[in-house]
Amino acid sequence: MTAIKFGTSGHRGIVGQEFTTKHVQAISLAVADLLLAKNKHPRIVLGCDPRKGNDPKLGAGSFTKTIVDILISKGVMVDVFDSFAPTPLVSWYIRKYGLDGGLILTASHNPPEYNGIKFNPGNGAPAPSEVTQELELKANQYYDREIKSLQIKDEKINFINKNQEFAEDLIKNITKFCQLEKGALNFPVVVDAKHGTATSIWEEIFKILNIKKYKIINAEPKADFGGIEANPTKISSLTDLKNKQKAFQAPIAIANDPDADRHVILDENGDLVTPEEVCVIVLDYLVNKNIPVLGIASTVASSNLIKTACTTNGLEYAETAVGFKYFAPFLEKGVQENKIALAVESSGGISASFHILEKCGYLPGILLMGILADTGQKLSELKTELAKKYGKYYFKEDKYEFEAAKKEALVKLFETIAKVDLVDKFEDKISKINKTDGVKVEFENGDWFLFRLSGTEPMARVYAETQSEQQSDELVKQAKQIITFF
Repeated sequence: MTAIKFGTSGHRGIVGQEFTTKHVQAISLAVADLLLAKNKHPRIVLGCDPRKGNDPKLGAGSFTKTIVDILISKGVMVDVFDSFAPTPLVSWYIRKYGLDGGLILTASHNPPEYNGIKFNPGNGAPAPSEVTQELELKANQYYDREIKSLQIKDEKINFINKNQEFAEDLIKNITKFCQLEKGALNFPVVVDAKHGTATSIWEEIFKILNIKKYKIINAEPKADFGGIEANPTKISSLTDLKNKQKAFQAPIAIANDPDADRHVILDENGDLVTPEEVCVIVLDYLVNKNIPVLGIASTVASSNLIKTACTTNGLEYAETAVGFKYFAPFLEKGVQENKIALAVESSGGISASFHILEKCGYLPGILLMGILADTGQKLSELKTELAKKYGKYYFKEDKYEFEAAKKEALVKLFETIAKVDLVDKFEDKISKINKTDGVKVEFENGDWFLFRLSGTEPMARVYAETQSEQQSDELVKQAKQIITFF
């Protein structure tokens, strides 16, 4: 086992165990090597969420201070956000100002005892696999050596604040095709910031849009997230948001994770609008406005709603492995062809080619606010229209935990399992076995289930989708039984 492991979003671990100053030092040295190999005078940006050890003021002993000291000592120029910074802000800043990359100290939606560090290269997107593999190799080589602590003088550090400019840029790009003029959004909005990084930019957004009646709950950044569940996709964690939405009679409610790259949307009744539904509502709006659209990129773990919507409208559909980094080529293709390309994953990540190549927890909420204002429709009505036009899909996610010693056998099983091994296990006919990421079993009737092994835990994620909630529950059970059988 290596000390440092880059997953789909950098290296993560429990602070004091898999995530220590030495881990951060080793990764910083690896990043410096990577940058200096391409540019003699590289420049990057550093942002962080409010987890333990993260300090935008670079207090002694903080992970942020450790990163800055090492990078500057190696000749890398560093811009540092002077307050807690969400991931989409870091991504936007990299591309806007032509930097060589950026580092973000965050463990995303994980509990507060975790921290993490991820690298985004010069296009602002999550680092592709070949880059994270190189960083992982170099970082582990450094980790095995003695690393000296450094202290760099503060005058070499460039502190920045770009919250207002980011918000202005985002709204300007959306206003080109969606009604966001001042006064157009004359309805209340409620946001749950989860005591992370989202609040300051939401305040800028509401100011620019002249939205007077809004409420941000769990607004103040806190290292322990105030003891609440940090993952907004756990709907049970949104009780306070639903109550505040009802009191405000808000037609839309939004929740973000601590680094504000994920979102959850609730309609006027407090019911979930899935990320895939959000994306297709936006797609339909653009198509109805005759705005050039390339299509949607999504993952093997996302709803068939995406594929059906693209096929129906004669647009491109790109299916990738799980991880937002795989969407960058499709989003860049949209830029090149001067068409809007959308990207979505079921875990709450969305972006568009006119914005950034990284997921953004602000984008979907603002888009939907504009669509509500322009169409005069309710979110629940827009959801109903989707079901009528493209069919109803019931997505289910679960997990299968196993003893660590069984992992090697499961890895081998997922590599070798074939259609012939499963044909007698199901009544419905299997169309194909898709191994883009894990093992996805697709049926001729459109139903599917997917196994994906966790890279860090003795666990497999199990996803399924059918035409009814009961069928999806049953398919998950059958899928888990198959693992046990083999």
